[in-house]
Amino acid sequence: MRNLWLILSLYMMVALLAACNDEDKSYLTRVDVLAVEDEAMEEEEMIVDLITLDSIKSLLDEIHWQQDSSPDLERTEDLVVTLFYTENDNNQEQLYLYRMWFNSDDSLTIISDHEEEGYGTLDEEHAGKLKDLFLLGKF
Repeated sequence: MRNLWLILSLYMMVALLAACNDEDKSYLTRVDVLAVEDEAMEEEEMIVDLITLDSIKSLLDEIHWQQDSSPDLERTEDLVVTLFYTENDNNQEQLYLYRMWFNSDDSLTIISDHEEEGYGTLDEEHAGKLKDLFLLGKF
């Protein structure tokens, strides 16, 4: 009887952990960064370093998205960024295209090509770190 309770308790703990696991099943595998200067595109840079990709993904999680609005931007974007996500289940690749503007207050404005994201902003602290990772000291 005691073993039954132990097995039942163990089963419940495993089930609870599995139910609470909201881990994203997609992995950021590559980022392509295209800097735009005076409406001219520079050479595209590819980021594949796992530590850098992990840092980029955690900073992108801080974006505050607004689905039903669009910013009034008068200039061309500073960066065009393509994120390559691979899903763990079927190795299918999904692309996210972000157009990014660095603002005078050091924040970041982002427009995504995905409907569930839309228009987003990133505060000064996170925007500075993301800019450093994307541009790797170019500006």
